[in-house]
Amino acid sequence: MKYRELKEEISAIAEVANGVPEAFRERCFAVLLQHLLDSEPKKSSPSKEKHEEGKEKRVELSIPTPSQIKVFMQKTGVTTADLARVAMYEDGEVHFVQEPKTGKIARGQIEWALLIALKNAITSNTFSADPEDVRSICQEKGFYDAANFIKNFKTPKNAAMFQGQMEAQGESQKLTTDGQKELGKLIKELASASS
Repeated sequence: MKYRELKEEISAIAEVANGVPEAFRERCFAVLLQHLLDSEPKKSSPSKEKHEEGKEKRVELSIPTPSQIKVFMQKTGVTTADLARVAMYEDGEVHFVQEPKTGKIARGQIEWALLIALKNAITSNTFSADPEDVRSICQEKGFYDAANFIKNFKTPKNAAMFQGQMEAQGESQKLTTDGQKELGKLIKELASASS
């Protein structure tokens, strides 16, 4: 890569890193820069290759895009840059760097259900949300209303996002086309909030 191209790529990486919460900026920049540098063909001596083989497993540098994610991106117009502004993938786990900030508990619950489905699609190629995983994250993030938790999933608008009914202690439910569209909108909103 020529100096000018490298300089432009580093500027783009810095822009993406500045869009994530301050606590993650340095790590995000380092991960993206390492990915850029690793994508370049390297000329190395055999002794250097042996040295690299002895290193511990490297951190995963980009968000995987299994087939369901690729189809979702085509349908919704979500880009890899949008995903990178919202989530980070490291050591086989998805971490959200942008989170729902709505003031409405019911809306926050649905947004977290959609993000759990995204996380599952990245890690296991299935857009599905387990109601108890959603309950746990909502309790942790302050979007939990014990009296109305399951009722929120049963309103016509919210029920249309899932293939089956969300039930307490019930099975994971896959997102419908409506649910994927809503997830796409959410990702774009969160990504633009980080810009």
